[in-house]
Amino acid sequence: MKYYLSNGIIEIEVNSRGAELTSLRKVTSPYEYLWQGNPEYWNRHAPVLFPNVGKVWQDTAHLDGAPLTLHQHGFARDCEFQLVAEGDRYLAFRLTSDDQTRSLFPRDFELTIGYRLLRNVLTVEWSVLNTGQQMMPFQIGAHPGFNYPHYKADADIHGYFDFDAEGPLTSLAVSGGFATGKSFEVELEDGCRLPLGNNTFDCDTIIEATGRVHRIAMLDAEARPYITVLHQMPITALWSPAGGRAPFVCIEPWHGRCDDTGFAGEFDRRPGVQHVQPGWTWDESYQIIVE
Repeated sequence: MKYYLSNGIIEIEVNSRGAELTSLRKVTSPYEYLWQGNPEYWNRHAPVLFPNVGKVWQDTAHLDGAPLTLHQHGFARDCEFQLVAEGDRYLAFRLTSDDQTRSLFPRDFELTIGYRLLRNVLTVEWSVLNTGQQMMPFQIGAHPGFNYPHYKADADIHGYFDFDAEGPLTSLAVSGGFATGKSFEVELEDGCRLPLGNNTFDCDTIIEATGRVHRIAMLDAEARPYITVLHQMPITALWSPAGGRAPFVCIEPWHGRCDDTGFAGEFDRRPGVQHVQPGWTWDESYQIIVE
């Protein structure tokens, strides 16, 4: 089911399936900022990745010494959430563990995803409550896709990223969706700006995992501000389908990432795993500023 929220400046649409943001617009304009899920490129909009981020080696993780099957980016994005709060400027949805989720991930939890509007800012809020009796390890991440403004497939430059860290950036190298143990440098113009063209993501994904980047401003081809993402997470991933001339790009703040090639350790040793004690709540948020 779809839910709508507006504060008179910006408006959003959220699908209860995955509690996924599916639209982001200014009230005064029909222009859509969020990728609309054309399956020719990528059939999602802005999924929340939980309880794992990225691929799990051979789709098999180990928890409490037992194997469990986990697919890329977890299962929450495909689950039906319940609306638990609705106000003039706020929506919140909750996924509560049940027999089906326990068959995939043997922990009891409540995952709440909230959307809050203030002027031209959308704040996305995450809350993970451990309702079980055991320590709960998990990863969580955002995966919003943003349309390139005035996209032209044959243009040399579709836009720019402007970062709050001077370059070059260091990215983990991935192959087949797994970290190889190597890294590469991402050169920036004018110290902090990355041009976005059809070959920018031939590397697959840029994964900045040093914790240096917390503001990513997306600019149009004329270097005018478009969208800004603010977060305090340790990993920033940037992705667009390679070779497909896709008319969108994703800005992804993460707690956690894919496995290293050949990783066969316990789930709680995956990179960036968070832990929440029984009865405790873990909270995080990030912001999308519509320029």
